[in-house]
Amino acid sequence: MENNAVDIISDLSGTGVNSPTYITPGITGSGYALKLIRNSHQYITISTFKSFASTSFTVEMWIYPTTLSNGNYYGLFTQYYTSSTDHSLIMLIRGVQLSIDFYNDGVTGTTSLTTYTWYHAAFVYDYPSKTQTVYLNGYQDASYVSNQPYLGTSGSINIGMYQDGGSYNYFDGYIDQVSLTMAAKSASDILNDATLASWHSFDCGITYDSGPNKLQGKAVDVTPASGKVKQGLQFSLSSSYYQVCRRLS
Repeated sequence: MENNAVDIISDLSGTGVNSPTYITPGITGSGYALKLIRNSHQYITISTFKSFASTSFTVEMWIYPTTLSNGNYYGLFTQYYTSSTDHSLIMLIRGVQLSIDFYNDGVTGTTSLTTYTWYHAAFVYDYPSKTQTVYLNGYQDASYVSNQPYLGTSGSINIGMYQDGGSYNYFDGYIDQVSLTMAAKSASDILNDATLASWHSFDCGITYDSGPNKLQGKAVDVTPASGKVKQGLQFSLSSSYYQVCRRLS
C-alpha cells in the first residue's frame, strides 16, 4: 500500500473509514503499510461489488498485529451478506490463529500468532474441490472441505474489519500488500509469494523487480543485451554493477 488504498490493477480501490493512516516503511523496507487502530474502528471498505460465489480465489497479505487475545476476532478481508451459513466471506484472526470461513463453515489454523511480528497470510478456496486452505508464511496451516461454496451475492469488501450482524470486529496493527487472485493458487505459488525476495528478469525495464516485494534495482554502466531468456544485461566496464537498493526489514 503506497500511502493510499488505490487498486493499481483493477477497479477495487478502497476508502478509509474513521481515518486510518499509513506508516513507513512497509514490509519491503520502503513504501507504506496501512495502520489500523482497533479502538478507533478503522478499516478500508471497497464498495464496488466483487462476486466470490461459486468460484475459486486467493487472498494474500502481510500483517503485523499489535494486539491479540483469545476470544477476540480481528477482521482481515471480509464480505458480509447475511449471518447465515455460507453467506458471509470471512478471513480473519480468530483469537491468535488465522481462519477462513463462509459463516459456520470454515477452518482455523493451528499456529498461534504473536504481536509485533510480520506474517504472510494467505487464504485459498478451490471451488471444484470445495477446499478452504490457510497458509502462514508460505506453509499450509489448515485445510478443510466446506459443506457448500460461498453463497453471498452482495456486500462490500472490508479490509481490517469483520461484521457479524450488528457486531463489528476490527484489526489492530499494520497490513501491507493485499492481493486478490480469482483462482486457487498452488502451494508452491504461495510459498514463492511468501519467501521470494526479488526477481529481476530485466525484461520489464532494467531496474524493475517482478517479485512480490518490488525492490527497486540500480544499474550502473550496464547495457541491455540478448540473454539466455529474453533480455539480459552486459557488464563491460570495470565500473559496471547492479544493486538492489532496498532490503527487507
